[in-house]
Amino acid sequence: MLAFWGAEPTSNYAFKPIAELALCSNQTIVPQRLNAALAVMTELNKVNEPLIHEARKLLEAAYSSSDETRHDLLMCWVREILEPLARAGIAEAMWLLCGIPTHSGSSLADFDRNYRAQIEAAAAAGSLDAKFRLACELDETETSKRSAELFKEVAEAGYPYAMWCHGLNLLSGKGLPQDKEAGLVYIREAAERKFEGAIHFVSAAYGSGAHGFPVDPEAAAKWWKNLGRQDLIRY
Repeated sequence: MLAFWGAEPTSNYAFKPIAELALCSNQTIVPQRLNAALAVMTELNKVNEPLIHEARKLLEAAYSSSDETRHDLLMCWVREILEPLARAGIAEAMWLLCGIPTHSGSSLADFDRNYRAQIEAAAAAGSLDAKFRLACELDETETSKRSAELFKEVAEAGYPYAMWCHGLNLLSGKGLPQDKEAGLVYIREAAERKFEGAIHFVSAAYGSGAHGFPVDPEAAAKWWKNLGRQDLIRY
């Protein structure tokens, strides 16, 4: 299947996903044959999800590579997979393309402008990741209302980091009507879902009795211990 690696598809390489082979450092890369491989993969995968999965794995391989040439090649493959899906309006593909420069000659100002436009488009297409990123970008005084609306939408979809942000907004009344009780509910839920900032908040609240929490050193210590979890969701 993936003979573009410079070897005929044997029992060792036939039907291996592109991303898996991208991690094999001893293979000869023949980029010209990528389109043919992608065509086969597209035929084998009638839905978009497997392609999105491949793109994510390629991005992981690219970001972990210290070889600039290999990094650029992997990013080229990512664009080959995602750009047709993005043109078709697939939100996840649009989001994953955000921040990948289209050419090396882009200035920082051009990159920032294009990045913002890509996030806006991906958010409009329905990507929750893009909506969260856009909410962060808009988290300024003059755009706090729109930012708060986006944080709320993503929080209601169950994103722990967004639940934390929305909870803080409700607590302070930033960008939306203040509702301290609802804010604490969202923050507590974000802590239950292992978001770092929310766990720290709950632990501190139990330790000091802030925000209506009872003073409970045992509960404070229990929550603080959760900051050492391997599956902690960090900022």
